[in-house]
Amino acid sequence: MRQRHPGYDTTLRLFRELMDKRQAELSLGLSSEGRGIAVIGESGSGKTTTVQRILRRMDLPHTESGELRWISIRVPTPATQKDLARGILQALSFPILRDTTASRMWELVHHHLRLRKCWLIHLDEGQELGGRGSETEKAAVINALKSLMQIPDWPVNLIVSGTLELNDLLMQDPQLSRRFFVVRFLPVTEFDACDEVRGLTAGYAGLADLPLAPDLADVEFVPRLIHAGREQFGIVVELIIGAITRALGDGKAAVGLKDFARFYAERSGDVSARNPFLVPDFRSIPTGRAPLDPEPPTPPKGGRRKPRGRR
Repeated sequence: MRQRHPGYDTTLRLFRELMDKRQAELSLGLSSEGRGIAVIGESGSGKTTTVQRILRRMDLPHTESGELRWISIRVPTPATQKDLARGILQALSFPILRDTTASRMWELVHHHLRLRKCWLIHLDEGQELGGRGSETEKAAVINALKSLMQIPDWPVNLIVSGTLELNDLLMQDPQLSRRFFVVRFLPVTEFDACDEVRGLTAGYAGLADLPLAPDLADVEFVPRLIHAGREQFGIVVELIIGAITRALGDGKAAVGLKDFARFYAERSGDVSARNPFLVPDFRSIPTGRAPLDPEPPTPPKGGRRKPRGRR
């Protein structure tokens, strides 16, 4: 059973290349500037899960006590250079005084990355690196990222995961963009991923020892599931697991369409008239998170009430 986005394999290959290159350089006593991987996709595409899975499962050389091969932080909002430095130092377990200057913070970042022998930093929500401050602050953050890959004798590799705005940030600085490989987590559609999503549903149900109900054999089930997941791989997987969990919790003998409809309603707050698992014309339903509107009123029996005339 394939449980990952197609972009996983590309990300894993690039990650291995970066780590193998770093290990070879260290064994030869060499040092070249660090490189980066930008994992870009819409919210819910599975990019963050992919990076975290690779980091957890990657076999890296043995570390001595106190050493770190990688750290992962969520980029603060707004991402000033001081906030970014503070986040990295916290991940390195180094306390920092609030009144420390930005330049001193980055000196400490470089020193402790070298001291802890950290090879790689993962920055999640990387689109926030563009900041919401002045152009001067944005430039300072970009320069800080470049400095991480140019630390004398200990350059660090970066993996940055984020939404589409991350690509715009990289394109703002040619020196930064040339150091990055870009992996795009494209949407999954009913035209190219039906078989994979159907197999994914059966695979997860099999792990739970729960059969699929006959209504999931309907030709429109997988398109409904993909549409409900906004064509984002991570959300599709969340819907599958959620529906199976609901069916197990209710003691059902099989997982069916109503279990998917129930979990979708709980997750999104949508009423039944906007539930893509329930309505015939599901493709016309917007699947973004909707306000908690009441059910549309039912017209009274006997037809519409005639409008009153003028008095």
